[in-house]
This record gives sequence, C-alpha cells and structure tokens, in this order.
Amino acid sequence: MNDRAARLLGVRDGFGGLDPEEGLSSGLRTWVDGGIESRGEVVSWAPIPADADDAPGRFVDLYEWEHWHNDFHLEDFVSVDSTYADGPIVGVDAQRTLLRQGIALAREVGRLAGELSTPIPLRCIIAANETNGKFAFYRIRPEDNWVLDDLDGDDRGYVVIIDFVPRSRDRFRSARIGAAQRAALIDLVELLAPDVEKARGRLAYVLENALWSAFDPEDALIEALFDGIDSALTYFLRVVADPATIRRRLELMPTCPEGLTWDWDGYDGDIGSWSSETDLQPYLRLLADRCRAVDTALIGVFTGADGLVLGFLPSDELERFIVLAATAKAEIIIYGSGEPATSDAAPA
Repeated sequence: MNDRAARLLGVRDGFGGLDPEEGLSSGLRTWVDGGIESRGEVVSWAPIPADADDAPGRFVDLYEWEHWHNDFHLEDFVSVDSTYADGPIVGVDAQRTLLRQGIALAREVGRLAGELSTPIPLRCIIAANETNGKFAFYRIRPEDNWVLDDLDGDDRGYVVIIDFVPRSRDRFRSARIGAAQRAALIDLVELLAPDVEKARGRLAYVLENALWSAFDPEDALIEALFDGIDSALTYFLRVVADPATIRRRLELMPTCPEGLTWDWDGYDGDIGSWSSETDLQPYLRLLADRCRAVDTALIGVFTGADGLVLGFLPSDELERFIVLAATAKAEIIIYGSGEPATSDAAPA
C-alpha cells in the first residue's frame, strides 16, 4: 500500500486496524456469495461472461478484459456519508471505511481463488480518493504493467494492493486443529511476540475464522506475528531481498538484539554484485552466526519458494521452539551452520 493508505489505516499500530468493525457490508457480501469463475486465461465474477472464451476480444489485453468485468465503485455497495458542496465528495473517514471494506472483500476473493478447481494467483486493487472508492481484481501474470512501481506517486489517493498466490495442495493440512496443535501455536506466539496479548488475540481470530479444509499453521503464525511496530516476523520476496533491505527491516523489529553488528557483510558498497539466487543463503548463514554470537537465533517460517520470513529468538529458547513447532505441525527454519536437525525443523 502507499504511505497515505498506511497512515490512514493505522497499520503501524497493528494490522487489526484493517478489519471493518461492522464486518463486510451486505452489498459486498452479495458479490462474495455469487463467487468467481475462471475460464481459459481469464477470471471474473460468476457467472463468467460468454466472451471469456474469446478474451481479450475487443480489449487490448487480458488485463483490460478483467478490469472491465471485475471493476466497480465501492460506495455503490457500502453506505458512507458524502457531501456535494463546500468540500470533498467523500470525506477521509468515509475513504477509510471504503478501504477497510475493500480489503475485507479482497480476503474473500482471495479465498474464492484458492477454492477454484485449479487455484490461481490473484491481485486485488483497492483505492479511494475524494470522489470514489474502487475495487478490482485480475489474474497475476509475468507481464503485468497495470501497477506502478512507486505507489506513492499518487499524492492524493489511498491505494492498497493485495496478492494471493496459491500453494500446492499438499502444503495444507486437511484435518481440523486438535487441542495439542492449537496449544502449541498459542505457545509459539507467546514465545515470539513482543506484545503477547495483542498477538494472542490475533491468533485466536485466525483460528476461529480458518477454513479447516485448507488450514496452514505457518500462515496462522505469520498472521498473528505480523503486527506493525510490534512484529515478531518480517517478510521479504526472495528476488528483492538484498543485504540493505534485510538489515533495514530487521533493525526495525523490537526483538532485534542490541549487540548485533553489520560491519561484516561486505555488501554495502557493492550491492550491484548481489545475486539473491546464489548469495542469499550464504548471507543468511553468516547473519545467523553473528546472531548466535549475541545469544540469539535467526529463525524463519516457511512461506513458499518465493517468500522469506525472518525473526529473532533468544538462543536458550531454541530447543523449546523446535518442540513447539513440531507439535504445531509448522515448518520452521533455523539458520546457521550446525543448527539442530529435527523432522519438523528445516535447516538452511
């Protein structure tokens, strides 16, 4: 999201501020109840139009076809106050409401995309300004040119983009959450979270609203522990995770050890030579060794081949962390050379 949207939604105070207190509006719920469909190369609200077979047809490309069929004004389905004289048509409070409703709708659309017979990667765009709120979704493709690299280029509007990338079906646990697994997830969150009470509440919400037919304990931990300035984990895309980015994100975390130094990495003056494909894992091992020198473990939670989730843990809690992760059936990662090897901990 752009900085304007992050400030308006209060993301630095925790991601709980994204949820509309009143829940998804009845108008938007109608769209969700109708579902989405994928046919050929395109996706849209159900029932999918007949011209999907010939997409893009008269449109420039597949993106334009999907935008035309999947784009609508949020204020048409969400009740917000507006004024037509002496000021903005849609006030800031109303824009915040539209953003929150759009984000809630995006979560539902992402769930629907994951439930298709062949799950697809999906991008949702939510935007609001003084005149309206917009929602759109489309299939993610390598040649996507609909999204600007710098979302902060729009200094008047609020923009949020949410991507949903399906995992292989064998990544999900099909059984319901048992008491031992639930307790272990709670203990893991309490072990890692800077703000335990808030993180425990976020985990409870995730567990209460999970789809038991597609429950992923790794996602439950990530959802509970990503919490603005109180985050115990931080997320990177591997392809753009360079030393400067990793350092900047980790130093912002409240659990970052005070004694951790960075004068060893050797990349500050030569970022151009960095290759995430060949250099990332050796770099993380070196970083883990520096963490251990200050009695801290560099840990991770598996989030697919393209993602990287990192966090810190006191070294004397590492053994307990591994046991809890095994009970929680969560695939965790312990970085460094000589990490404990267990069937449920994946060394890196």
